[in-house]
Amino acid sequence: MTAAVLLAAALGAGEGGSQPDPPATAIWDELLRQHARGGGLDYASLAQDRGRLESYLEAVAATDVGALDDAAALAFWINAYNAGVARLVLERYPGLASVEDVDGFFDELTVEVAGQAMTLDEIETRARDSGDARVHFAVVCASASCPDLRAEAYVGARLEEQLSDQTSRFLADRDKGLRFDPEREELHLSSIFKWYAGDFTGGSTVVAFFARSQITAWVLPHLPEELAERIRAAAPAVRYMDYDWTLNDR
Repeated sequence: MTAAVLLAAALGAGEGGSQPDPPATAIWDELLRQHARGGGLDYASLAQDRGRLESYLEAVAATDVGALDDAAALAFWINAYNAGVARLVLERYPGLASVEDVDGFFDELTVEVAGQAMTLDEIETRARDSGDARVHFAVVCASASCPDLRAEAYVGARLEEQLSDQTSRFLADRDKGLRFDPEREELHLSSIFKWYAGDFTGGSTVVAFFARSQITAWVLPHLPEELAERIRAAAPAVRYMDYDWTLNDR
């Protein structure tokens, strides 16, 4: 089957009266397949396709999220975040070296989503409200240390598979996800685990930051068993990696 046929099947997979993914998801899927490269985005080529991105975001603005089932709704928020990031970057591209150079990029600039002007932080919070911490490996803040941008849209029918794969891929990346140093008995993790510690432990982020063993406990089931056993045996100290905010331009 082609990617388009597979996505069409996924978009039609709703049950019991709940609506599957919005049809416009197919536009975002096509854009990602054409312009996502090496875990980032080819912003120069996406800029030439700006009309289709805006068409997708117009549909995002008009979406009734309440009509979607839970999985489709979560996929919607993830896609809306990633597409919103792409638009905000393109509005300042070329010449943008890092989103950190843009005042209010995450907490002041807005994108119209489901009838509301929302900041990226607010969109991300809607995704985080699902209680699934793997969301943090799906939303991509256009930076080098972010999880890789998936070269396909998230869809409700395949969301579990997609989030599981994203998590595994991110933790397998020694440069930005996870690196175990058995000689020093240190486990180096992405700063994402520090900033959102509460999401991975079910408690307060402040408390969880100081109880780093709880973060390790979340990570271990998502690792290959051999590596997980080595980490359990070592009971390593947790260290957090520096975060590279360089634009993920490909």
